[in-house]
Amino acid sequence: MEPRERTHLVNELMQEANLMMAALEKAMEGERSEESHPTLHGTHHVQGQYSLEDEHKAWGQILRALTDIQTELERIEHSEHQRIEQ
Repeated sequence: MEPRERTHLVNELMQEANLMMAALEKAMEGERSEESHPTLHGTHHVQGQYSLEDEHKAWGQILRALTDIQTELERIEHSEHQRIEQ
């Protein structure tokens, strides 16, 4: 696989993580709104479920890991270019 392809894949995954985090942030805002008006919505959240906050945190961890992967791929690409030039 070409270095550009690797970088492209990681960038797409990072974009997806950012989109998921933004969507979850909107959902959490809605959830907070429901909690401030419980009689209007009547929504109850079951304890022990994987919460929106947990999912948001997981996507954040994925994003940080992808950032680390991107950094390492850039180092590898730089090393490959140096080796080719020699």
